[in-house]
Amino acid sequence: MNRSARTAGGLRVIRDDPGPAAWNMAVDEALLSHAEVPTLRLYGWTPHAVSLGWFQRAADFADLPPGTPIVRRLTGGGAIHHGDEITFALCVDAELLPREVDASYHLLHDAAIAALREHGIASERLTGGDLPTARPTEKWCFRTPGRDDVVTPAGKLLGSAQRRIAKPRARVLHHGSLVLQRPTLTPFVAAVADTATDPSTAARVREALIANFAQALGLPMHAGTLTATEHAAAERLRRERYEDPGFLRAR
Repeated sequence: MNRSARTAGGLRVIRDDPGPAAWNMAVDEALLSHAEVPTLRLYGWTPHAVSLGWFQRAADFADLPPGTPIVRRLTGGGAIHHGDEITFALCVDAELLPREVDASYHLLHDAAIAALREHGIASERLTGGDLPTARPTEKWCFRTPGRDDVVTPAGKLLGSAQRRIAKPRARVLHHGSLVLQRPTLTPFVAAVADTATDPSTAARVREALIANFAQALGLPMHAGTLTATEHAAAERLRRERYEDPGFLRAR
């Protein structure tokens, strides 16, 4: 399928119900490898869980409360306690985003800032601090905001990480985590609830994120679901990779 055919339908938007950690990560990897069209997936986590960045050591998180679900992400960066939040995975051909990683962050984070502003939530993209890195020295993603993170005076509100692959064609997975309510394990984060307490705000912010991402990419949007191929790949990845304790402990 050539580029014009892959983008002709615009941005496929998958609005998923909250799901288990292993399934969430399996679906995102399946989309990165198998999606034939630009895809934005939004979802939550049940039960709440911790995801480790690709390069983090599982042994560094032995102090988590007993029974805390934990999974390794395909993307780098620090660990995230996924509680009440909007998680999104954007999977597109690399040519749809700027080649420079920082420029791609600017594009997507500025779109997120605009979406939040529409609902009275003031935030900004940090221009100082360390650049994002796949191998952070800080354990938790949201602990110390860095350059290009979306922040409020209370701290980091949106964390992102990317994975880029060259085969079967150049592709990008951009993970994002927008905090709605402050999680138990990471009380140092900012949250949408710091400003907006209306329960309907989360749904409205989610739809604004979708619209602003589509606009930033220059694509019309339409609702969609996983294809049979994507679903089968996700099931296999869940069983063979993300539910495998050996994969989690590989580092």
